[in-house]
Amino acid sequence: MTALHQSPVNVAALEAISAASWPARHTSEVDGWLLRFTDGYTHRGNSAATHRFTGADVEESIDAVEGAYRAKALPALFHMSPATVPADLEQRLIARGYECTTPTMVCVANTLDMIARLPEPFDVSGERGAGFDSLVIGGSRSPDDGHERLDILARMNPPLICATAFDNGVAVSCGIGIAREGWAGINLMRTDAHARRRGNAQRVLSAIAQWARASGIANIYLGVEQQNAPARALYAKAGFRDAYPYWYLRKTV
Repeated sequence: MTALHQSPVNVAALEAISAASWPARHTSEVDGWLLRFTDGYTHRGNSAATHRFTGADVEESIDAVEGAYRAKALPALFHMSPATVPADLEQRLIARGYECTTPTMVCVANTLDMIARLPEPFDVSGERGAGFDSLVIGGSRSPDDGHERLDILARMNPPLICATAFDNGVAVSCGIGIAREGWAGINLMRTDAHARRRGNAQRVLSAIAQWARASGIANIYLGVEQQNAPARALYAKAGFRDAYPYWYLRKTV
């Protein structure tokens, strides 16, 4: 395995990996932008990824995206990052009445560094079970939101780990790791409200890092909402550093 250096990551490449790792139920393309459609709950599963663009008339392309989401009875939502093309897309969308929502930070870590920082992953299952599903549903914005995330999980192709930490036989924390192109992406991190600040999420992260090492994966990434201070502190303790932000633009008028 090669170490992750402190130089900036290739944002466009990691955005493409992240998009492929979170498979929406239906997808299409508009001039290189990847349109994702599920049930309208998770932003990544219901937005236009903008790290690639091949069009000639940006305004016409935006019109086409809006029409595609309107046809699915979903709001038009654009996933933005420093890799967004064209570079003036945000200004064009703001002029159309779009506003920013869910500012998120992509953080990256070195697998071996994570293992050195985290406790041994005792009493952690690597298989999806009822406890895992209950944690995802209970820790999501709504039951429908949780079920959509599990629907997306069911479409993910291996290599994949569904890690669940137990306490006296009760599932208390979970998360997944999915491997693509030399990276492992962490998603669906959840901890029961009554089991927080007890090291349970650290055990889950440790299990994912151990799995990544066994799979020959040196680099791990995740996304965390910028206002989620407890999660950001957890990930910093595990060795994650800020790599780049992403956010969404939603039409409000």
